[in-house]
Amino acid sequence: MTTNLRSLLTSAAATVALATSSNAALFITGVFDGPLSGGTPKVVELYASTEIADLSTYTVDYYFNANATSSLTVPLSGSAAAGQYFYLTPNATEFGDYFGFAADYTGGSINGDDSIVLLNSAVSVDVFGMPGTDGTGLSWEYLDGWAYRKNNTGPSTTFSDADWIFSGINATDGDSTNATSGSPFPIGTFAVPEPSIALLSALGVIGLVRRRR
Repeated sequence: MTTNLRSLLTSAAATVALATSSNAALFITGVFDGPLSGGTPKVVELYASTEIADLSTYTVDYYFNANATSSLTVPLSGSAAAGQYFYLTPNATEFGDYFGFAADYTGGSINGDDSIVLLNSAVSVDVFGMPGTDGTGLSWEYLDGWAYRKNNTGPSTTFSDADWIFSGINATDGDSTNATSGSPFPIGTFAVPEPSIALLSALGVIGLVRRRR
């Protein structure tokens, strides 16, 4: 097998893997530590890439500071349409004031050094941060700021800051709304590739290679 052919197959396999992972049901796409009174609103954004008939099998675990065990658990409920976002906050009023619409779930809490784990049927399916580690001073700290998942990444049970965009700490200090912020939280902007397009492209490459053999 030539070097070029091997590279082509490797690229096609990576595309298939990406399309498959991007088609995962629910994952964490953003965290936000707000600038309003009391450091509010505190927000976790979730994204459903496929339809989910029953969200009650999912929970969101919050790990405060350096706690290695969950400090707080928020159960989800209802159902999800493909492409739907969900917002969890303990600060419903401040969330509405800052973002201009209502959150989906009331509960949970984060500071800019805390980790979040998403579970399905008590099994971890996605993680932000490093449970058991205080994020203060680390690359993923989001104090008075935010972190947002890069397009076409995740979910993963192993956290990688390379998969995220960070505002930097204190990026939203003094802001009163996301719309007027100098560093707005990119709320509801996460995107994944169309699985059908990605898979067809990759399978086309693999089919071409087979015909040449």
